Amino acid sequence: MTAIIVAADSFVGPSRERFSSGRAPVVASYVILAIVLAVVVSADLIAPYDPNKQDLDAILLGPSAAHPFGTDDLGRDLVSRMIYGTRVSVLAAGQAVAIAVLIGVPLGLAAGYVGKAADLVIMRVVDAVMSFPAIVLAIGITATLGPDITTAMTAVGVVMAPTIIRLMRAQTMSVKGATFVEAARSFGARGVRRLILPHILPNVIQPVLVQIAILMGFALIAEASLSFLQLGVQPPTASWGSVLSRAYTFFDQTPMQIFIPGIAIALTVFALNIIGDDVQRRLDPKRKGR
Repeated sequence: MTAIIVAADSFVGPSRERFSSGRAPVVASYVILAIVLAVVVSADLIAPYDPNKQDLDAILLGPSAAHPFGTDDLGRDLVSRMIYGTRVSVLAAGQAVAIAVLIGVPLGLAAGYVGKAADLVIMRVVDAVMSFPAIVLAIGITATLGPDITTAMTAVGVVMAPTIIRLMRAQTMSVKGATFVEAARSFGARGVRRLILPHILPNVIQPVLVQIAILMGFALIAEASLSFLQLGVQPPTASWGSVLSRAYTFFDQTPMQIFIPGIAIALTVFALNIIGDDVQRRLDPKRKGR
């Protein structure tokens, strides 16, 4: 834990100065993210039990030395299920964000750079998708195609893509007429390989990096929502949403268990949003000039 805190503190600056200048939430956010990633990587090593192992003699137990978070309705250790659930939830959210970026970046570049008919068609599709609430549309797609975590997060990625498309389009339109782009054209640079990839893309991708952190938080909430409705991970696989769902079912018997995945989701989404703001501040060209 000390090593994680030191690493996060070295990234965001000297600890005392940062904390005194209101940087405590940023430091805390990097620490939270580091812990979450460490759990994802080392789940097999740190989980005390098999997350799917049932013990019908230990059903709905409260916190104890053997089971610090208690057990669920099938006698499974909640610490182990939360640890493995962290891996499932984070990787599923990463899948959704990756799909959104893979769809959004090229379509946004095409809409902003080519313009005309391409821009009209792409943006009308974007407007149609964004006219529906994102999570409701994701639920509808998943329910139609069948409950499965891969299907669910693909649907989430598709409904998040319009955000990337609109951002990339706006950035591309502001850059394509810049002096350095005109200079590249005057030297014969044309097309994707010689103009868009080396000259335009590096200058429009920075806001997307900020948006990725924010979308990652949304994807975590979406995964939890879909798994809570049993449209995401399927039993016996654990995720934050599935643990939350079972805790809600037995809320009367073990009311405290519902707070465990809820706090994990809230803290991680909080950290991702704060980190997104911090990345945006760091990438601000005016700040770089200072």
